Amino acid sequence: MRKIGLVSVHNPNYGSLLQTYALQTYLNEIGVNNEIILYTKKNDLRQIRRLMNVQLVLMKWRVVYRDIYCRFFYPDIAKSFSLRMKAFENFKKKYFKFSPNHIGWKDLLTTNQDYDTFIIGSDQVWNPINIGTDFFNLLFTEDDKYRISYASSFGVSSIPNSQIKKTKQYLERIQCLSTREKTGVEIIKDLTGRDAELVCDPTLLVNKDLWDRLKGEKRFINEKYIFCYFLGNNPEHRDFANRFKAKTGYKLVALQHLDELILSDINFADIKPFDVGPAEFVNLISNAEFVLTDSFHGTIFSLLYHKRFFTFSRFESSSKGSTNSRVVSLLEMMNVKGHHIKATQAIDDCLKAEINFDLVDKKIEAFRQKSREYLHKALTNRDDNN
Repeated sequence: MRKIGLVSVHNPNYGSLLQTYALQTYLNEIGVNNEIILYTKKNDLRQIRRLMNVQLVLMKWRVVYRDIYCRFFYPDIAKSFSLRMKAFENFKKKYFKFSPNHIGWKDLLTTNQDYDTFIIGSDQVWNPINIGTDFFNLLFTEDDKYRISYASSFGVSSIPNSQIKKTKQYLERIQCLSTREKTGVEIIKDLTGRDAELVCDPTLLVNKDLWDRLKGEKRFINEKYIFCYFLGNNPEHRDFANRFKAKTGYKLVALQHLDELILSDINFADIKPFDVGPAEFVNLISNAEFVLTDSFHGTIFSLLYHKRFFTFSRFESSSKGSTNSRVVSLLEMMNVKGHHIKATQAIDDCLKAEINFDLVDKKIEAFRQKSREYLHKALTNRDDNN
């Protein structure tokens, strides 16, 4: 069996790294020789066109602004960012198997000599902000190659009109299509007429034992706490957490300034660790008394570890860049929609909310087996075609 090229997100954030780790680990466990394709973009015409993508430019600017602002006004926080980045880099070096780095488009095209099959997934690889690279849509692969998508997410509930033609083009080239949200299935059906498979995020594809080994037995925080994992800039979610703390008496532990500088985080939480890699992230969720989050993967690990959790919408539903659909889809599937709340929710009502984790476990296991069957079938079809 020839090596498979895995096109996956390994950005410096917890969800990206954990889902890539899970997918590559699972492929290794079932005997699939694979490596993550490393690609460094050059400043060519293709990249200049990406500057026309307003949402992408704003996302990049928020990170740059965070780093510059903190360097001048919060130097201690700026120094702490390096601890988190070091933790991310150490995790990748320890756990990921990468290809040689392909620099620029012409070099990326040479991967067609190395692989006859490419797997795209997972996370928000098909988010509209990524379309300009022609990397995550596999348009760099030659026509005779075999392409499998696993749990590839658009992240959004609709595709911009300006991208419909190109999105349809790359979807039609992928022989085995799957996505992790119901909205993704609907988008693929609308654009191609094909029935994509609904599969679980890679973090659910693997057995929980993997996460138990990764997090270790030693607690990262020894006392009882509420874990706050907020990516969005929503001060009202921090206010809710403070009310929750006042009611329960537990300290707040928060990971801060992840995608941007959030001023309401400066004086928020009792414990604010930065030396937290993906393994420590799982540890923090697994040992929390409660989890408050606006994150898809924060919600997944809360479910896996039977945490009493509450998930907020990171974006306004009307926002063009909203990625709320993936969280809503997950909570509906697990029959825990009541834990998707607003910051105005009464704390007493939240504390009364219960979750039937036996039912959640059964739903996860059924979803996991269905997803494994899809992937095994896709790989079997690949072998039959080579």
